[in-house]
Amino acid sequence: MENCVKKSLFISSFLFLFSCGGGGGDGSSAQSSQGNSVAGSSVAQSSMGSSLAGSSASSSVLSGLSARPQNTTCIAPAPVNSGTPTSISWQAVFPSLPNISNATNLLQAPGDNNYWYATRQPGRVVRFQNNATANALTEILNIEDRVDFSGGETGLLGMVFHPQFETNRYVYFNYIGRNANNNMETRVTRFDVANNGIINRDSEIILLRFNQPYSNHNGGQIAFGGDGYLYISSGDGGSGGDPQQNGQNTNNLLGKILRIDVNNTSGGRNYAIPADNPFAVTGGAPEIWAYGLRNPWRFGFDRETNELWVGDVGQGAWEEVNLVTRGGNYGWGDMEGDFCYSERANCSTANKIKPVLSISHNTGVCSVIGGYVYRGTQYPAAYGKYFFTDYCVNTMQSITRNSNGNISVSSHGNVPVDIVSFAQDNQGELYAIGQSGAGSQIVKMQATGGQLQPGTMAARLSATGCVNSANPTLPAPAMIPYSVASPLWSDAAEKDRYFALPNNTKIDLTTDGDFLFPVGSVLMKHFTLNERFVETRLFARGEFGWQGFSYEWRDDQTDALLLADAKEKSIEGVQWQYPSRGQCLTCHTQAANFSLGLETLQLNNSMLYSASGINAHQLDTLTHINLFSSAITPTQKAQTLFSLGDQNATLAQRARSYLHSNCSNCHSPNGPTPVTLDLRYSTALAATQTCNVQPAAGDLGISNARILAQGEPERSVLLARMKVRDVNQMPPLASHVVDQEAVDVIAAWIGGLASCTQ
Repeated sequence: MENCVKKSLFISSFLFLFSCGGGGGDGSSAQSSQGNSVAGSSVAQSSMGSSLAGSSASSSVLSGLSARPQNTTCIAPAPVNSGTPTSISWQAVFPSLPNISNATNLLQAPGDNNYWYATRQPGRVVRFQNNATANALTEILNIEDRVDFSGGETGLLGMVFHPQFETNRYVYFNYIGRNANNNMETRVTRFDVANNGIINRDSEIILLRFNQPYSNHNGGQIAFGGDGYLYISSGDGGSGGDPQQNGQNTNNLLGKILRIDVNNTSGGRNYAIPADNPFAVTGGAPEIWAYGLRNPWRFGFDRETNELWVGDVGQGAWEEVNLVTRGGNYGWGDMEGDFCYSERANCSTANKIKPVLSISHNTGVCSVIGGYVYRGTQYPAAYGKYFFTDYCVNTMQSITRNSNGNISVSSHGNVPVDIVSFAQDNQGELYAIGQSGAGSQIVKMQATGGQLQPGTMAARLSATGCVNSANPTLPAPAMIPYSVASPLWSDAAEKDRYFALPNNTKIDLTTDGDFLFPVGSVLMKHFTLNERFVETRLFARGEFGWQGFSYEWRDDQTDALLLADAKEKSIEGVQWQYPSRGQCLTCHTQAANFSLGLETLQLNNSMLYSASGINAHQLDTLTHINLFSSAITPTQKAQTLFSLGDQNATLAQRARSYLHSNCSNCHSPNGPTPVTLDLRYSTALAATQTCNVQPAAGDLGISNARILAQGEPERSVLLARMKVRDVNQMPPLASHVVDQEAVDVIAAWIGGLASCTQ
């Protein structure tokens, strides 16, 4: 406490006046009444119409899952550093720049690397040129007449450009103002920016406003997530110890991370409620994304995983760094750090999420300043580290998440100013700004040494976070099950299939319906023979692309171990082949968009969801939990594949489905083979380059051979390759057993072809 009191003597006008944790003492009253109601009805339900891309389906649609599972465990491995020892430091980069007094934010506009923008707490915005010789500030907005800046944590606190700023010219602010009753309130507003960079002060539209009972703990950060929604940090309302218990009250907006849709309106608001907000439909304020926070002054999204890192300023004992997820309760005002808050000694810690890192005030800290995960390209030594600092200590620090799930914390020296906010340029390079200090106010992260290489998954399947650690035959809660209409042949093995996405990310859909997974995604497949687990494969999309990981199950079925290379083993009478990492990419091709089987054609059917006991349509379920970035088209919803044994399907439908699922990953346009076959289900037979076409890769000794000879299966090389297991076989690897059912169906189909136009 003593260190914080001394600090405040020198910063009487500083926005925080943290008093050992963001105003841990008695904040001054900001209004005569304590009304914390949201402008417009904060509990009104949002429209769930299908006009919103990726919005939840109507409640009349049967879904196998009630909500998207949170995923903090099954994430593709991050790149790792190798090579020489590393050194990370922060250096002043604009030595000639004048002082930006009362600075609170630093940012660039999307698509424009020429300028930096900075906010000043009294209600002004300036910009300056992005070069080391910059020596002048240009004011582009002055709204001091509507911003309430009375010292402490009031004033202009947050600024962000719309992701489509280059076309719509929108910029957003978070500031403290006074309402008609002279009560203090938070306002989230939008302005228009002219082509010359000047912000039109008369264009303001107030999107969201809510009362503040005290002058401190106002949060103030705003930022767009990768999902396109606007996230807003709100403190607990102030004073000390959360006297109104706002942190745990889900009926108001204080002590929260909020999430709104600024591209639409609904319910009489100047914004809409995202359909997957945790309280969008029932109970609580629908704007809430997460709660139980004290004063989340600064937060940042990981550009690769879209994970939300929040620095939450503590009371008198602990500072927190949190990974915030949908609907998460982070404990305040019952908990501070990992423990019950001293004034709530008998609190319940049930269903409350502990911080990634708790920092004791015994180390001299007073107010954590959250930053960003470094995803730039200039300094590989820093890649993947989350950077943060503390206002009272001025030491730059980083968190590294290790492959075993633990974290390590490193210090990177002091900076010459008291940092109040971090920043990223458009390339992902990291900066930070202090509240004052001509020439030294803005620093940039710099590093030496290190070389990035792809990371790896855990050595034991049970430690990957993708399965139940106590029983690895079961999926982790983060995993989403799926099934396919026409499976890839795997020597008669049964398969259980799952995938996991990082929180706050979505799947893109190609025109053909292929799933395009975001960085961090993991696909998982269990293989069993006679109910015995044989292999589990993880296919993970990291920053360097997709990687395959093969796990061999122990004979006692208690766990599976990661293999370093390919391997063969006799199991249940089958010569089982475990693929190498390179062999995984032989089948998981770029032409197939890597994720075999995950496409609308394969999932346009129903399955039994074991977790809910509901048999439901897969595409409806994935739409209901808001997994897609765009709506499934009527054409995609009308097309499906068929299994070999589907007696309600024609021979052609069954045969072409099989060729699609087993062959088209290579045999399609831009595929990796030297021949020009196109075996996709959607391609007309005459256009597949197979029917009555002479084989270019050998005739296997067949007289007058054709790739596919209409009406004559015995002259068809395509069928002959399916019937052998040698150098001529198809598929060329990972199989030692002929798929006899497929051979019979394909032979019957070819035998029944009268022409190539069927």
